[in-house]
Amino acid sequence: MQFENTPEPSPTTPRRRVIDAILLIAALLAAALVALEIDLFVNTEQRSGEEVRFETNEALLLGMLLSVGLLIFSIRRFNEQKRELKLRIEAEIRARKALELALLDPLTGLANRRHFDEIFNAAAARRTPAIKHALLLLDLNDFKGINDTYGHPIGDQVLRIVSDRLKAEVKAGDLVSRLGGDEFAIVALEIGGLAQAEALSTRLRDVIAQPISIESQIHHISASIGFAIFPNEGIAASEVFHQADAALYAAKAMKP
Repeated sequence: MQFENTPEPSPTTPRRRVIDAILLIAALLAAALVALEIDLFVNTEQRSGEEVRFETNEALLLGMLLSVGLLIFSIRRFNEQKRELKLRIEAEIRARKALELALLDPLTGLANRRHFDEIFNAAAARRTPAIKHALLLLDLNDFKGINDTYGHPIGDQVLRIVSDRLKAEVKAGDLVSRLGGDEFAIVALEIGGLAQAEALSTRLRDVIAQPISIESQIHHISASIGFAIFPNEGIAASEVFHQADAALYAAKAMKP
């Protein structure tokens, strides 16, 4: 009967059977060599000189063959273990890359929408009245003009630079994500309240407004930001997002 938590025995592979056979042969040869040497040196007086020389040469030959066989086996086993280690490392790298593709935005390296949803929903579900977080939604103003005028490669570089500036401005543990296009979201954990969220929003606008130099060309861009404080009793994560989104559109409507 196979229990749920009991690992199934791995099947014996042909390679494993060959290795086991080599080990058995090596052990038998070693035992034969030991027995021969004991018989040779214990009963030397009962044998002629020719027999002693023959058995000595036989023991030396057997020992040499055994040593060479064990050396070859050791080298092959070492190479096999090295290949297995390489395969494990490559598998781990592939798994890490797959995880990155699943959770990170490939252009900026920020968290993607899926990762944002996981972190934001988890933070919103923790109902601790004394601890407040902030959700900040951010849109770049007139970013389409940069793409239209200078091309998408320049626009992509602008997005990367803005992403780096956002990451540098938030504290460790906060989540900066790109929701798509020129839309970003920040989950600022344990921020305190409205005043702290407003201060962070101002810092983010200021850092984004700094000139961006790409290929000897200076670009200027600004951002609109809306935020909401959470968690609040009786308000779901979707409603918090709606509040921040409404504040964002109000900010965009007020921009010069």
